[in-house]
Amino acid sequence: MEHLPYDGQSPQDQLAFTQYRQDLSRGKSHIQLQAVQSQVTDDIRRAWSPRSFTDVQTPIGIFDAIVCNISYHTMRHGDAFANIADMTRQGRAYFYANRAQAKSIPGGLLKFPNGSVFEADGRIVTFFV
Repeated sequence: MEHLPYDGQSPQDQLAFTQYRQDLSRGKSHIQLQAVQSQVTDDIRRAWSPRSFTDVQTPIGIFDAIVCNISYHTMRHGDAFANIADMTRQGRAYFYANRAQAKSIPGGLLKFPNGSVFEADGRIVTFFV
C-alpha cells in the first residue's frame, strides 16, 4: 500500500509541498481521489482493472487501486470526456469496436491501436483517445 502523507502542511515545508505536487500530477491528492470515489458506481468499478495501481492511504482514508487507476487516467486524459461515466462508456465501446485489432502483450493483456490497454475480458487498464 502506498502512503500519501500530505495533510495541508504549509508550502514552506518544501518536502511535503513537493510531494503534494507530485501526487496532484498523478491524480492522487485526497481531493482528487474523493471526487473520483464519489462518481464510481458498481458498473464503473466492474469496467476498470486495478492492474498497475496500488491502494493508497491518505490522512482522510484508504482508496483502492481501482479508484486510483480511474483518478490517474482522469487526470491524464479526462479533459476529452464529460465525466468518469462517459470515459468508461467510451472505453468499453472502443474495446468492443476494435477488439479484432488488439495485440496480445505479456500478462494476458491486450494493446489496442491507440495505445490503450485492456484485460482480455474488457476491463480497462488504461484508455485514452
